[in-house]
Amino acid sequence: MVHQAPRLLENDMLNVSAPYPYAGSTAYIDDKDCLGNDVVRKVRIIEHRPEDRVLIGIRDRLAPRESASGNRTVRLSDLRETEQPEVHQPSPKPSGRTKGRRR
Repeated sequence: MVHQAPRLLENDMLNVSAPYPYAGSTAYIDDKDCLGNDVVRKVRIIEHRPEDRVLIGIRDRLAPRESASGNRTVRLSDLRETEQPEVHQPSPKPSGRTKGRRR
C-alpha cells in the first residue's frame, strides 16, 4: 500500500492569513462611501511600498468599481488591525499635590 501526502486544495493555500501588518493580512480603514457616509472597509494588505505606504486590495461589495482593479495605495498609519477604532483615554490631569513644588 502506497501512502500519499494529503492534497491541499488551491483555495486552502490562498486562504492562509498573515499576521498584521504583513502582506497577506487583513486590515480595516476608515473611508467614505459614494454618498459621503463614513464607513469602515475591510481590506487585504498586498504589498509594502516605500515611505510608509502599502498597496491594499478592497473587497467591498458596496463599491466594487471604486478603482479599476479594486486596489489602492494608502499610508500604513491609515490602517488598523481591528474593525473598531482604538479608544484613547485621556491621561488624568495631575492634581496640585502631584505637580511638585516650585523652587
